[in-house]
Amino acid sequence: MEVTDQGDTISSLMSDNISDDAVAQKVAVRLAAIIRQHRAKPFDSNTALDPGCRYTINLDREGRFLKAAIELDAANVFHIMQDASALRSWKEEVVLDFKLETLVFQMRGTLDDSVSRAGEGTELASKIRHLFKWDIDFQSEAFRGDTCKVLFERRYADDRPSGYGRILCAVYEGKKTTKTAILFGDKYYNEKLEELKKDFLRTPLKKIRVTSHFGNRFHPVLRVWRKHMGVDYGAAEGTPVWSVASGVVTFAGRQNGYGNYVCVRHDNGFESRYGHLQRFEKDIRMGRRVKQGDQIGRVGMTGIATGPHLDFQLLEKGKHVNPLYVKMVQSLKTVPEPLAPRFASVLNDRLLSLNVNRVVLVNSTSRSRKSVVE
Repeated sequence: MEVTDQGDTISSLMSDNISDDAVAQKVAVRLAAIIRQHRAKPFDSNTALDPGCRYTINLDREGRFLKAAIELDAANVFHIMQDASALRSWKEEVVLDFKLETLVFQMRGTLDDSVSRAGEGTELASKIRHLFKWDIDFQSEAFRGDTCKVLFERRYADDRPSGYGRILCAVYEGKKTTKTAILFGDKYYNEKLEELKKDFLRTPLKKIRVTSHFGNRFHPVLRVWRKHMGVDYGAAEGTPVWSVASGVVTFAGRQNGYGNYVCVRHDNGFESRYGHLQRFEKDIRMGRRVKQGDQIGRVGMTGIATGPHLDFQLLEKGKHVNPLYVKMVQSLKTVPEPLAPRFASVLNDRLLSLNVNRVVLVNSTSRSRKSVVE
């Protein structure tokens, strides 16, 4: 069982695993069609999936497609399989139970490793990372000994653990930063009643490894000193790259030493640029609108490069700024004032829950679940 990353789509999952492009496209379109029938919002094979969705893709010994399944959430599991000469797809009927549980762990290595040492799976780690992605860079701002407390739903099918539901509350207490996340309605807020989701992501990759900083440097290929206008992130070739904010693509093509290059214009006078891409995602072209987190390409080493990496640049009002330290203007949304007393009550209850180890039964659900706010 694999889990989706930021920017993954049905189309990208199939093309990454099925060697026959025509078959991959056919499977993706058919699977997206059955999903669309059960969703209120528009959905197609290129719609970005939420991180942490579990999926499987099965092939035969010759690499031919057999079947696939994807779990968008606890109550929405979709299947597709090759049946004789045709594809057959359906939505699984799921009856689930949920229990609230708490997890307290300390950082020891990566977030995935730390959660695993505490006895939980990478799916939960992915949910934690996604929850704090606007505020915490777990590669550079998480330190050994930092503590994370999580109140989450454990999912059960036929009395057997079957993954995770929602995170209702999480508190990260670290040497460099302390952050709180409370689920209220269908959004997450901090203790100041501010929504966690912001205009800009901290990084354009799931995991980052800075290989070259902003500023003057000795160019490894040209062998001369020159100003580096961005930050280089080392990553495996093919790693998904996503737009750090919503905006409009102003350039997508070859650009001298940057190789495959994408520029996106954002609000508030910002522009982001992505260089040395292996390839562009479908429909990424000049004039295309992208949303925050949309996958725009894959890490590569096109242009002048010694190895696979992403050259990420950020401009403010036409001037290059250091992506690691710039403070971007974020439009903050807050809990509506009439709901503030209710939010305070929810906040206090959940913070109390994180200070004790207890398990609280939640009502069973078969197909839907009520919002936290009644």
